[in-house]
Amino acid sequence: DDRPRGDLLGFVGALATQWHMADRFIVGYSGSLGRAHELAIVLAAAERLRHRLEIVFLIVGEGNQKERLQQEAMRVGLVNVLFKPYQPSAQLKFSLTLPDVHLVALKPALEGLIVPSKFYSAIAAGWPVIFVGDDSSDGAGEIAREVSRGQCGVTVVPEDTVGLANAVERLSGDRDACACMGVMDTNARGRCLRRSSRGRLRWGNGAGRW
Repeated sequence: DDRPRGDLLGFVGALATQWHMADRFIVGYSGSLGRAHELAIVLAAAERLRHRLEIVFLIVGEGNQKERLQQEAMRVGLVNVLFKPYQPSAQLKFSLTLPDVHLVALKPALEGLIVPSKFYSAIAAGWPVIFVGDDSSDGAGEIAREVSRGQCGVTVVPEDTVGLANAVERLSGDRDACACMGVMDTNARGRCLRRSSRGRLRWGNGAGRW
């Protein structure tokens, strides 16, 4: 983007106001809402944090889980969850910069096969990551290892709703920690790109079908 950083943040601030998220801690998920991704835990964590009015979950994307997730959010009255469709390419840089922390989710069975493109997008935007997926050390938990090595976020195992809610609360209460994790993102990005170029990993654009 050729715009000065200040102008970019100005557009992001305007988007936050438009989406009624100004001055709130935004937990963002952007990308496919398909079968490859652990997403039910996101609504469960949002329900646990519904009393924290300063925290909001932003889900941007499409996929075969979206309608079910929207219906569940409506059923339990989650006013702290906002769904938005895929954003136009000209708007994408603003919606990706909007969250304070990005959610990345991948079913453990797919570890080692793909890296969700949203992981790349998050670290490219310079924001920390909460990864929901395999955290094992037996060769499977590729993304979790990158998050740990790069000190760019937190890993939560699937179905650990309390762990995800606690991670969001901790980060929302320590904006400086979020900023530091975002700075460290470039280390994880470089390692993942090197692995990708050697053919060890495939970025997850193909996972959008799932």
